[in-house]
Amino acid sequence: MERKNTTIINLLLIISLLLQACGLDKYVRREFTYTRSVDTHAKKIDFQSKKLYRAGHIFADNRFDGARLNDFTQINDSTYQVLITPENTPINPSPWYAFKIWSSRPDTIYLQLKYRYAKHRYWPKISQNRKDWTKIESFTYNADSTAVSFKLPVGKQALWIAGQPVINSADTKMWLDSLTSNPFVSPVRIIGKSLKNRSIYMLKIGQGDTKNKKIIVLLSRQHPPEVTGFLALKHFVNELVQNDTLTRTFYLKYEVWLFPLLNPDGVDLGHWRHNAHGIDLNRDWAHYRQPEIDAVTKFIVNEAKKYHVQPVLGIDFHSTFKDVYYIFDDSFHSVLPGFCEVWTAGIDRMVAPFKTLKSPYGMSQPISKNWFYKQFKAEAMTYEVGDDTPDDIIKLKARAAAVTMMDLLLKY
Repeated sequence: MERKNTTIINLLLIISLLLQACGLDKYVRREFTYTRSVDTHAKKIDFQSKKLYRAGHIFADNRFDGARLNDFTQINDSTYQVLITPENTPINPSPWYAFKIWSSRPDTIYLQLKYRYAKHRYWPKISQNRKDWTKIESFTYNADSTAVSFKLPVGKQALWIAGQPVINSADTKMWLDSLTSNPFVSPVRIIGKSLKNRSIYMLKIGQGDTKNKKIIVLLSRQHPPEVTGFLALKHFVNELVQNDTLTRTFYLKYEVWLFPLLNPDGVDLGHWRHNAHGIDLNRDWAHYRQPEIDAVTKFIVNEAKKYHVQPVLGIDFHSTFKDVYYIFDDSFHSVLPGFCEVWTAGIDRMVAPFKTLKSPYGMSQPISKNWFYKQFKAEAMTYEVGDDTPDDIIKLKARAAAVTMMDLLLKY
């Protein structure tokens, strides 16, 4: 019996090795190890209190999805302080804030944004309708940059103040629904739920049957405040759904799978970085402990197996201090060898003189870009947009990136 069991084990091992050699193991979601692994088990977080604050005749409100305001107090006759703290620590220095403010009578006040565990990052923006945003003209830092202050006229009409335009999960769903009238776009799908039972949305962009297509996967908002990356994604997708000769030809060979909001809890709860378990989702692409990454990776692998298709390119849209493309260096040999290097050079030519830094990024961390390579040998890129990149430049680069990608992929 022992010899028989040993024979069976050896046979299974041989079959497994043969499957790997044939590339068929890409249809089984695998776990991976990294030199800079991260503990992605759930951690305790501090939920902000959703409430209406009052300090004299000034009111502040964080009772909307995407808000972040942890306390509101009056410092002196004309100065009011907004306290901003993270969901937990340690945490990336991305101190998100968003709130409404108004007064029972016309006044001009000084508003101070005070941060714990971080220095100021996002230039304050103001809106009267949460749609049209302008930058506060000027502000002053305190000695260690953990607070900024600016003058603000207030009245009975509420003003929105935020580090970036507030785009929450409901706004994202409205955008997705607006796309479904396009002939290339399938109905919106819910492929999983977050810890707080928010939907994880997905839609397919293409034409005809998924079978025999090569797949491009688009991701966004693993990190809640990274709104400029999401705006780039929107412009990118808007170019992909143009009904022209290029797109019609492109979708004969390719299909796009779009996951625009990977962290709906973090976005709606106004988190700096993490999901409702206090975890950076872009460090969980090895063991899939968080429900959002578990759902997305299962879906991608299972759909690839169902239709026997190959994901060949993964693009994850983020924001940071400046525009940068994180790509693989020449030592990595994907199913699209050298694609991102040629692609980004093509983007630069289209948007000259606006060039973007390219930074080869190794395989040391469990991030989405590395998962696509390890799971599928796919090419992958983290598409980073600067916090303060102007909207017109975001649009110019994103639409150039989409056109260049389609044109180049048709030649591969």
